[in-house]
Amino acid sequence: MYCEKCHKQSPENFINCAYCGARLDSPKKKAPSKFVKKESFKFRFSLKSVIISLVCFAVVLVIAALLTSTFTASKPERIIKNFVKATQTENADMYYALFDDNIKEYKLNNRYFAEDETYKQMVLPMTTSHEFYKQKCGEDYKLTYSVVSSKSLDENEIEVFKDVLENNFSYIEFPSRVDIISVDIVAKGEKGTYTSRYNDFWCMKIKGTWYKVDKTVYTEYENIEN
Repeated sequence: MYCEKCHKQSPENFINCAYCGARLDSPKKKAPSKFVKKESFKFRFSLKSVIISLVCFAVVLVIAALLTSTFTASKPERIIKNFVKATQTENADMYYALFDDNIKEYKLNNRYFAEDETYKQMVLPMTTSHEFYKQKCGEDYKLTYSVVSSKSLDENEIEVFKDVLENNFSYIEFPSRVDIISVDIVAKGEKGTYTSRYNDFWCMKIKGTWYKVDKTVYTEYENIEN
């Protein structure tokens, strides 16, 4: 035991100093306050880590959803979906956007010779279908679709298809893939239900983007094949 008065060391069990007789105090216990604060800090740090982890996980999910949406949007079924939506809502701009610029430029320079006439003629099938469904099913009809079958042209068939595009329609950009899809489109309204079967819904992929093939193009290809 250390004596605060004479600064000498006495045996541990002594109450009074062996040298000067002063009372010896036992060592003070350390307060646990620092320990409690340290534990509290650890808890806050742990909670912060959990929050950061959750935020990072949410960001990953959002990015994954955006990527999935992008990939989904590049599939030919997205063309069918927009085709159906454009027909139901009579959205000519959406319908016109289904086709690639090559066919638009060809029809402008070789068929209609004016942009407004080219636009009008290319969206005419959509407006005709819209009016037909209105007459059959009612003003507020709704369209749904289901894919019945789908096949892709093989390498040799695509080469023939490319020749048709280049020689007959002045294409300068060519598809890496061509799909022929069979689709059922069902119209339902107050007057009843009507089902249309599209056995020749052609789609092609040019530079990573899918487009609807204009009927004049695949008709010419089928004439060659047959």
